[in-house]
Amino acid sequence: MRVLLLAGGGGTRLWPLSSEERPKQFLPLVSQQSLLAETFERLVPLTDEIFVATSEKHADLVLSELKRLPADRVIPEPVRRNSGPALLSAALQFERDGDPVTAAIPADQTVADDEAFRRALVAAAKAADSASAVVMAVAPSRPETEYGYLEMSGGDDAKEVARFIEKPSPAEAEECVRSGCFWNAGIFIFRPSRFLAEARRVAADLVAAVERYRERLRERDDEGARAAYAAMPSVSIDYAVMERIAGVRAVPLRAGWSDVGTWRSVRDLRGPSDDRGNLILSDVPVLAPGVRDSAIIVARAGVLVLPFEREAELRAAVERLGHREEPAAKKGS
Repeated sequence: MRVLLLAGGGGTRLWPLSSEERPKQFLPLVSQQSLLAETFERLVPLTDEIFVATSEKHADLVLSELKRLPADRVIPEPVRRNSGPALLSAALQFERDGDPVTAAIPADQTVADDEAFRRALVAAAKAADSASAVVMAVAPSRPETEYGYLEMSGGDDAKEVARFIEKPSPAEAEECVRSGCFWNAGIFIFRPSRFLAEARRVAADLVAAVERYRERLRERDDEGARAAYAAMPSVSIDYAVMERIAGVRAVPLRAGWSDVGTWRSVRDLRGPSDDRGNLILSDVPVLAPGVRDSAIIVARAGVLVLPFEREAELRAAVERLGHREEPAAKKGS
């Protein structure tokens, strides 16, 4: 099995620790290691064919985190264009390399049981030759609007995926849980040739654009390759391909999975910092009498005080902050 770690995200929901310069996947949020390093070490017992797709500006950071990773295993994206172009580009490369079964795994997730995680990947790899792609499915513990859901059919361990449901409303999320849908963990296993055949059927323009980019790379036309990549849409592989192709199967992942996507999830993984259920991350003392069930994060980029029940508002607040800071930065430049 070959593994592609997807390490190009920005992690805005974990402001102020996660930033453009050092996004979530490079942070030691649940242990002394970064999420990227944890994910890499989790996979080493399974395969020595591990590649990392990341933004060009983070390539050196990847190598500093993963001392055992050969430099030619880093697949740099000239500009950030989400997981669609990145995964399709790697699939085209891997198809030329011999068409190995490939597991595309986000580098910013974690699991409680590493061995169970590897067993699930092996089961998914076995199912990959009878599917266009296999997705890891997690039994939901609660209605969650920030996750995608999988509506599945069939009684065996490799179920047919009938429908992808992306980030539903609160009422829809409750119905998804009641009806037996699973969370989509965003982990995809596929034989590149089979996956690309379906991708060309449903996203021909995008695949052709990625092929033009890779042709510029083979010609050593760096400027042309950068322009070709920048011209592509910023689109997730879920939306561009996975939700539209036929023959997708799902394998249950029972390993204590978390996408570490919110400060509440970090609190749940690390444990609370005090007896009031707060998560406090700071290099200086923090006093918060009366504050409960909140994240208090002190970092160079700023200070966050966020009740967990208001976490859905953080992304928009960070975006507003960025808009306010931009004119000031230009004025001082």
